[in-house]
Amino acid sequence: MALAALMFSCSEEELTRIPDIQPTLPGNGSACYISKIKNSGSISGCYDWEFVYKDARMVSATGALYNPLSVDVQYTSQLKYSRDTIGIKNTPKAGELAMRVVLNSDHYIEYLLVNKDEYRFEYNDGRLVRWNKTIKDVNFGAEALHARGEIEYVDGDIACITYAENNDNPTFYRCVKSSAYNINGLLPATLSKQLGCFGFEHLYYAGLLGKATRHLIQTLEVDYPEEAKYGDYRVDFNYSTNKEGQIDLCNFTLNGAAASVNYYY
Repeated sequence: MALAALMFSCSEEELTRIPDIQPTLPGNGSACYISKIKNSGSISGCYDWEFVYKDARMVSATGALYNPLSVDVQYTSQLKYSRDTIGIKNTPKAGELAMRVVLNSDHYIEYLLVNKDEYRFEYNDGRLVRWNKTIKDVNFGAEALHARGEIEYVDGDIACITYAENNDNPTFYRCVKSSAYNINGLLPATLSKQLGCFGFEHLYYAGLLGKATRHLIQTLEVDYPEEAKYGDYRVDFNYSTNKEGQIDLCNFTLNGAAASVNYYY
């Protein structure tokens, strides 16, 4: 009788065990996940990535700061899932890169600590609407002491990002959607910093930083504050797909020169 009671107790415990977190990966929910992102041409302030998945979760990501001449910053991030949080272990080429996350009730990152640097994220209807970071060390090639952003949406599409560093007046990044749906959940090209995930875009692709914008971005118009003394500019994006219909290339012109982002699955 004691043995039967023990077996019943174990079976009941197994049935009531809370499963590990299962983030919803960006995109249309298919099993065709992005395995690699590769930048080329006249583009800076971005990372190349390689992703590894297991049981529909990202478990490993290797990122390298894009530099046509050399790789200055590179690290590999291992993600381990439990029922209420995610552990992240990084192995940089040099030095220590410690990450700690606090998730909200929807299992999106609410608070991220990178060494001594703090990032805070806010969401509405599962989409990132506001973020704030305080930089106390230099990480991922960024040197801003403080930065913040607010994201406005129209029917699930990014319409405008208001971005500012330190106490400067904000720059506005106005987005015009295309007619093509963002079926693969791509992070908009050139906008990682403005969306608060420069250097850790893999956490977005792991499903931890909110839903993807519904449509691909067709046009980006950048409006600098007058005191910045930068010229406003516009970027037009063109996309192509592979034979499976997945988006595999984004072409655009930046600073008068051609640039592109390749996506692999």
